Amino acid sequence: MGSKPSIPVVVLPRNTVVIVTGASSGIGYETAKYIAMMGAKVVLACRSEQKANEAMRKMDAEFQEEKRLNAPNIIRDDHLSVEFMKLDLSSLESTMKFIETFKAKYDRLNLLICNAGVYNKNKVMTEDNFDLTYQVNYLGHFLIVAHLIPILMKSGKDCRIVFVCSEAHQKAKYDVMLAEQGKSIPYDAESIYNNTKLFQIMQMYCVDKILLHSDVEVCCVNPGVVDTELFRNHLPEGEPGIRRFCMNCCGTIKTPHTGCATTVYAAVNPDLIGISRGYYKHSRAAPSWPSKAGRDSEYQMFLWSSTRELLKKYIPSDIDKLLDITVETNNKQQS
Repeated sequence: MGSKPSIPVVVLPRNTVVIVTGASSGIGYETAKYIAMMGAKVVLACRSEQKANEAMRKMDAEFQEEKRLNAPNIIRDDHLSVEFMKLDLSSLESTMKFIETFKAKYDRLNLLICNAGVYNKNKVMTEDNFDLTYQVNYLGHFLIVAHLIPILMKSGKDCRIVFVCSEAHQKAKYDVMLAEQGKSIPYDAESIYNNTKLFQIMQMYCVDKILLHSDVEVCCVNPGVVDTELFRNHLPEGEPGIRRFCMNCCGTIKTPHTGCATTVYAAVNPDLIGISRGYYKHSRAAPSWPSKAGRDSEYQMFLWSSTRELLKKYIPSDIDKLLDITVETNNKQQS
């Protein structure tokens, strides 16, 4: 399995319920596996049931090996508590079905990890008439967070929302049309991807206002450069092999196994209780500042209001009322 990522040694309560989107491969897979090995019930929210089942079998095999090696920070159960729930973030209908399926089975949620993401070199529009990268990376997760915040808020102490972001948000030039309509003309793959990561930062600040008087915290993490399918899609044509080779030689690219460390750190570290709006770039490190644009309250509120308008068909009145925030700065600790 290679060297272990630098993650906290934590044993989670057995009634801990966790959702990890995009958990069948890459960082999401490793994140789900490690949190499950700490004792949590983990829902793998994925598009493909076949890939999710393969991932769960692989997780169990790696778990059995960890037990054989007497790893000190894992449970000793016969098997991990993991399950698949279908989620296709490119479809708002599928996203709503996932939300309904989860709520029908669980009345608690302790940890929501918004990990799934895509990078499309070519323009693709979804069945909902939004740019695919925008919908998968931002819009679908917005809907999940909005509907599941009430469950998080009643699930006890130390519940968390973690957005898996990227340092790419620092390069984003705020796209008003993408924020307002979910479209960008002309199409620029890198610009759209960077903006979706910027939008996650802005969403974090807005969600934090809702959570002010609750026991739920929200943060963003930058896992670094990780050798995943998304990273390979991000490379220019003809460069993947060369670029990956050079980055491997320089030690600047991580495997998903080590790349999950910051996500797991932000998700389970007890030292982070009470710290919200953190942007974590490294495990076992203090939070950093996201970009100036990400911290701009006017940009945040424009994006928040526009997104609510785009999704109004899928947001009932009680949820919409919960999302009605102001620009006032709250008193939670900030990086």
